[in-house]
Formats: sequence, structure tokens, C-alpha cells
Amino acid sequence: MKKFNVLQITQSLGGGVQKHIIQICKRLDRKRFTITGCCSQESRPDGEKNGDIPFPEAFQKVGVPYFVVPMHRSINPWRDFVAFLRIYKKIKQESFDLVHAHSSKAGVLARIAARIAGVPVIVYSPQGFSFDGPGPLIKKLPYLIFEKIASFFCDTIITVSPSEKKLALQYNIIKEDKIKVIPSSLNLEDYRQIITDEERKEYLRRFAIPFGNRVVTMIGRLAPQKDPLTFINACALLKKDCPALSFLLVGDGPMMEACLQKIRELGLQIEMKVLGWRRDCTALFQMSDVVVNTSLWEGLPHTLLEAMACEKPVVATKATGIIDVINDGENGFLVPFHSPKLLADKIKWVLDNTGIAMKIGKEAKKTVEHNYSLEKTIPMIEELYLQLFNKKKNPPTRKSKKA
Repeated sequence: MKKFNVLQITQSLGGGVQKHIIQICKRLDRKRFTITGCCSQESRPDGEKNGDIPFPEAFQKVGVPYFVVPMHRSINPWRDFVAFLRIYKKIKQESFDLVHAHSSKAGVLARIAARIAGVPVIVYSPQGFSFDGPGPLIKKLPYLIFEKIASFFCDTIITVSPSEKKLALQYNIIKEDKIKVIPSSLNLEDYRQIITDEERKEYLRRFAIPFGNRVVTMIGRLAPQKDPLTFINACALLKKDCPALSFLLVGDGPMMEACLQKIRELGLQIEMKVLGWRRDCTALFQMSDVVVNTSLWEGLPHTLLEAMACEKPVVATKATGIIDVINDGENGFLVPFHSPKLLADKIKWVLDNTGIAMKIGKEAKKTVEHNYSLEKTIPMIEELYLQLFNKKKNPPTRKSKKA
């Protein structure tokens, strides 16, 4: 059986995109696929030791060779052109059979480079379209144009949720028959072990949280997409009605200073613990009473699935991807964007109704187990790869016109 040489490439530095790619690399059938990784830098620029595992280290842990091409989130014609040339050169040199690009920047550069280099099969996973979210269309237009241009250079787009597929069709990014929905998913075994009461007490002691306090947590990149200020504003409202309450804000990013400033303005320095990047997020979810997600746009947030796998009630915004997972009032709760008061009210309701919250948490876990397991999604990716290979090998013949 022929082994196909596959490249998994992304600009992302970590988070859910990293976890998704690393699981693909780890679990793809090595009898069928030889896998190489590409990331945008060796480690996080802030050198944070306690955060996500650097991508190269993550590739090494699953035994995947990799190379580094510096890529940046923002549009910069010169830097992007240099990155494009380096990607093209490496793809040409390695003779990949399939290139799977993840996230917007790598999605544009790698798809075009791969097609020019003659790669037979090219796949793209947006992991959240860059033109999604609120704001005037004129500001989204450059990203929309790039997505439309790059779509001509790939065979299939994998969306991680039905609403992400709907968005692609709404903006005519690509034809429907070239879109495949394969959701992000988890290794459920990672969420079987529950922290003990003593371990929870140790976390509370370490974070200087009183033992009787309940904990509300948000985990995510501190960036406009995740809208952390809405979470902080909601926490200030909760502080007035729920004195025995503490908050965890886990993550880092360009809005870190703005978040710290807002926390000082609202007098939340004692109640809110800003932890930066962490590698023990599963334990942090498990020690929490409510988990919050205030994203403005998504593909399908990994942290949402993780919190639900930990049997936690989640209060989240009605963002792309999230609305496909949460049925409001059944396995979680949905609130509008930019609504601190509604968010605070819903969190308080969950805290006041612990019995219902427990049932919601159990339903959340069932949702993840039934629909977002790697045991289901990895075979779907393998099957798609092989279908695309076979299609290129045996293209459909055109019917001759009758005279």
C-alpha cells in the first residue's frame, strides 16, 4: 500500500489549533501516511514556561519531524511574501502528496504555494474564518478577498462546525460540494480522571482563594476575538450580589494590559486571578463551578469542549461553532455578544440552581462523548484524504456529447 507524504502546517502558536493538529499527527495511520509538521516559531515570544507546549516540542512528543517558517497574524506584504517563498521551497523539496493548512495565514500562503509546487491534494481548515465576527464589512473585506482567492488553490475545506460551513456558503467562499464538516474533538481519556477534594483545596490555597468560595473561570487568548473585557465587566456585577465568589482568567495575548487595567478600575484585584498561560487547564476546569466563553467568532472552541467534557455548566456567547454544540438550557447556556449584565445574570442563575447546573453538566459531557470524540473524527479525516487521492488518481470522465 502506498504511503502518502502529508504536511500539516499552521501559523497558530498554540491553543485549540495546536491540540487539534497534534492529535491528527499522533493518530493518523502511520502505515498509510508519513507526516511532517510546520509551525511559525520555536516558542512563544514571551518565553512563558508555564503555558502551552511550544509547537516544536509538541511535534517531537508525537514523533513528527517539523520545520519552522516565521508567519505573523497581521497582513504584511513583504514578510508574507518571504514566508510564502520559504513554504514553497520546502514543499517542492519534500514532494508532499497532501498539504493540510490550518488557520487563515497559513491557509492562504500554503494553499497557493502547494498548488504552484504541484501538490496533488490540498486541504484547508480555517479554524475560525478571519472575516467572521461583528464589525463593518469594509474592515473584513481584505480577509474575505484572500479567502476567496485561496479557495481556488485547494480541493476541500474542512469546517469544524455546521455554522462555519454556513458562513463559508453565505460569503461564497467555495462550492458546497468542496466543504466537509469534521468537528474538532477530544481524547476523552484525558478527562476521565477527576481531581480530589484535597487537590482542589491545594489549588484554592495556591491562588489565595477562600475555601468556601465558588469559582467562575474563563480560559482563552486575551484578544479581541475572545472579548475578555465582557467577562471582566460581568464579574464586577457578580461581585456585588455574590460576595463568596472568585474568578479565574487564564490566558495571555495582546489585551493583557487592557484586562489588567479594567480589573484595577473595577476593583477586582482580590477576586480575579489572572494566571497567564497554563498547562493544567483540565484541572482548572474541574475545580470551577461555572465556565464562561465570551468569543465573538470561532470555528469551534476547544476549551468549550474541554469544559463540557469535565461535566461543567458553560455560559457562552452565540458565536459560530458554539451554537452548534450548546442547546440553550439543555447542555449549557447561551447569551448575546457584549452583554455583561445578561452574562452575569445567567452565571448567577446557574450558581443559584446547583441541582439543575449538575444536570446540565452531565448533559454537556454526554454531548462531547457522543459527537466530539477523536475515535470518530480521525477516521473521517483519513477517509477524506484517501477519497481525494483516489479522485485525483481516477478523475471522472466527461460524457461525450451526442451528435
